[in-house]
Amino acid sequence: MGSTIFIVLFALLTVIALAVGLSLRRRAKSASDEVDGSDDAPRAAGERRKSLPIKHQSPSERAMLRSRSRMAFAASAVCGLLTLLVAGSSCLVQVPTKEYGVVTSFGKPVNVLPNGLHLKAPWHKVTDIDAAIQTDSYEQSDKGSTCVQVRIAHQATACVDVSIRWRIKQQATEALFKDYRDFGNIRSSLIVRELRSALNTAMDSYDPLAVDENGVSQAPALAALSQQVQKEMSGTIGDQVEVLSVIIPVMHFDANTQSKVNALLSQVAQTRIAAQSVQTSKQQAQANKTLADSVSKDPNVLVSKCFDLLESGKFTPPAGFSCWPSSGSSVVVPSSAK
Repeated sequence: MGSTIFIVLFALLTVIALAVGLSLRRRAKSASDEVDGSDDAPRAAGERRKSLPIKHQSPSERAMLRSRSRMAFAASAVCGLLTLLVAGSSCLVQVPTKEYGVVTSFGKPVNVLPNGLHLKAPWHKVTDIDAAIQTDSYEQSDKGSTCVQVRIAHQATACVDVSIRWRIKQQATEALFKDYRDFGNIRSSLIVRELRSALNTAMDSYDPLAVDENGVSQAPALAALSQQVQKEMSGTIGDQVEVLSVIIPVMHFDANTQSKVNALLSQVAQTRIAAQSVQTSKQQAQANKTLADSVSKDPNVLVSKCFDLLESGKFTPPAGFSCWPSSGSSVVVPSSAK
């Protein structure tokens, strides 16, 4: 709009300067003809009344008229050149790489331009809209939580770290500009809002306490939830925005839910330890039974076991100890060589 005003202004100045120059040129020529007597034909009375009494003008005045005429023509030429320059610059527009140009005429979107050099009307305005792939990450950090709050099963809450990659579609650029007017509004009022909605839909039945007897979670994997969120968003805004990927790396539960998860995992661990203890006791009982059966058949089995313990160093015998039963003689227990 500003360039259009300058074009009209310079064009008017060009016409005015040209008219003034022509008028001064005619007056100077008429004065010269009157002095030289070259015009023998009598002039009409009406013409003499309209013109100035130039027959009384001095040579210096006639020279001044010619000088002013030349200055008016020069001003007209300068204004005309400026008109052409402003008109030319306002009719060319460069749309940068990875952007779309929304053409508006008096505030109304009328066209969308791809990147490159384009011609346009002087009264058209082009607004650049980012067409590159956008990567938005919302993560919990020490500087402040930007993760997305969602509600999960049992009316609990969680804060989800999520990353989304998206870009607008060219055919939807004009409609998006009409609805949101600005790229920042597209991100905040469309992308973020739909991301929160899709996350809450996907996480609505997520139960972190659903585990089997081995402590393995029965809740959906985060990768599956990521795909579900992407599918949900594509179905909602896929005609305007291309949702390339959604990644959910981790979820942060509220304090109450996290304490329940920790307690459940502790109980699962204790159950597994108890089950392993039962299994160990069964194996130990079987080993003792096998040993008892062996002793009943050959008492020297215990002697052999005694020497094995002494050899391994796991047993320190008291003074006078002997591996041989019912032995009245002094016994020397061999020690490991150092």
